[in-house]
Formats: sequence, C-alpha cells, structure tokens
Amino acid sequence: MKKDMIFFATDGKGLTSTSANHIANLAKEMISETDTVLEEMTLYSTTVSLIGGDKPNVLNRGANDSDVESTITLLRRVAEAKSLIAWLREAIKAKERLLQELTDETLEDYAKEAGIKLNEQPKLKDILTEDEYFASRSVDERCRYYSIETLAATLGKAIHPGGTFAEARKALQAKGKKPHDVEGTGRDTLIYTYTPTVSEKVVEDVYFRLQAEYRDAQSQVNSMKHDCRKAIEESAIAARTEYAKAMAEWNNERKLVEARHAEHIQIRSKELEALRIRIPQSLTGIYEHASGLGKKRDNRSDKEA
Repeated sequence: MKKDMIFFATDGKGLTSTSANHIANLAKEMISETDTVLEEMTLYSTTVSLIGGDKPNVLNRGANDSDVESTITLLRRVAEAKSLIAWLREAIKAKERLLQELTDETLEDYAKEAGIKLNEQPKLKDILTEDEYFASRSVDERCRYYSIETLAATLGKAIHPGGTFAEARKALQAKGKKPHDVEGTGRDTLIYTYTPTVSEKVVEDVYFRLQAEYRDAQSQVNSMKHDCRKAIEESAIAARTEYAKAMAEWNNERKLVEARHAEHIQIRSKELEALRIRIPQSLTGIYEHASGLGKKRDNRSDKEA
C-alpha cells in the first residue's frame, strides 16, 4: 500500500483518475500524430517528366536539413509523452490497487497494520519485486528510469532495421545509387528523378548521434536493472532469515477486532477516493503541452457549436 502512495499529492491537489486517463489519451494522440510525421518523412524529392518535356512535375518534396534536425526533438517529445502515459497509467492502477487491497483486506492484514497481535503463524514476507524496488526510489529517480527506458526503446525503434529513420536513411542511400527510374516505352516513357533534399553528411551525423544516445540510454537501463536484481537477492536473503527467526519465536497471541476493522475500512475508503494524482516536476512540461492540446480541441468544439 505504501509503495503506491508515491503517485499521489499530499496537499490534495492533482488529477482524478478520470482526468489522468484523459491526459494520457491526449498524449497518446500526440504520439500518433508525431509518428505519422516521422513515417511520412522522405529525404528526397521526386519529379517526373516526359522525354522531351519542358518542365518536370514535382510529385513529392522531401524534407530539408531543419526537418531532419527536428527528428531528435520529435523523438524526445515522443519519449516524454510515453513517460507521462506510463506515470499516469501506473498511478491509475495504483489507486485501483489501493481500493482493491482495502476490499480484500483480511482481519489479519488490518491487525498487522494496526500493530495488534493475533494468534497467527508467521509467514515468509514477500520478497522485493522489481516494481517495489523502483517504487521505493525517489520520484525523480523512478521517473528517470521510466524516461531512460522509454527513450532507449523509442530511439532503438527509430534506428534499428525497419525503423522510421533507418528506413528513410536506407531509401536515401538507394536513391543516391539510382537517381533515375524509367517507366513505359516510346513517347509515353516516364523518367522519375530522385533528388536528395538533405546533406548525406547531416543524415549520417544525426543517425550516429541517435545511435550513440540509444547505446548510452540502454547502458543506463541495464545498470539500473542490475542494481534492482542485486537488491532483490539481498531482500530474499533477509526475508528468509527473518522468517526462520520468527518461527522460532512464534506464539499464539491473537485477538479479533472486527468492529475496529469495519470502522477502519469505512474511513480508509473515503481517504482513497479523495486521492489526487500528482505530476512530477520532470513531467510538468509534457503534461502542460498535452493538456494544452485538449484545451485547444475543446475551444474548437465550442466555436463549431
């Protein structure tokens, strides 16, 4: 229960689960729109002309150097949006877990929280999980893990074979080797000409910068997961040691406190319903951006109405 409280504001200010879900959906739409921009990006222009024709017709205008440079910014924004979604979705799940935990709480669970001794046989405590480990970190450290993990995934997807930027780069290289295509015969022959709109050096520079940033992010993720596995191993040893000691000292002191338990559930339920989801400082910028998109859409709807 305590591990989930990291998501919620202590001053009562923040988002309801409904509002958080709305913001997450707006961020998801923003990611989709950005992905479309990246997927439709071409690094060359395409023209077509008839043999003997005066002027070729432009079929497609490729991106310029500025567009390519903006790829890094766009991908970072996608990563930030995914981090925000992860935070909000986890917060919503956390509130649901808290309510469900309260619903499922047994008399034994309550007695343990209230410090009441019951005649209960000691049990092996839960060994630390990956979720609990990262939940025990500070808000900034946890957000940093989500951010770096999503950044690595986002960059990796873009630069690996089949990725948007990797495919755009591959297509540019192919058109450089074969800048013309011919279709048809005789006077109806069409000649397609592919003209790069960006410097190959800029493309290669951006590609290898993305590659280096991906490797650095993945290295940091691996390091954090290593620390997590080490903590889990230490937790397992500590839990088993404590269990063995508790069994040796076990006694039959237990007393039912059903009335107090029922009162506790009633009070705690109201507290949980009043919880508001906090937005970490590191996610404030992308949150305001996504929230602004929603306000603009609402304003357009009001005007149309």
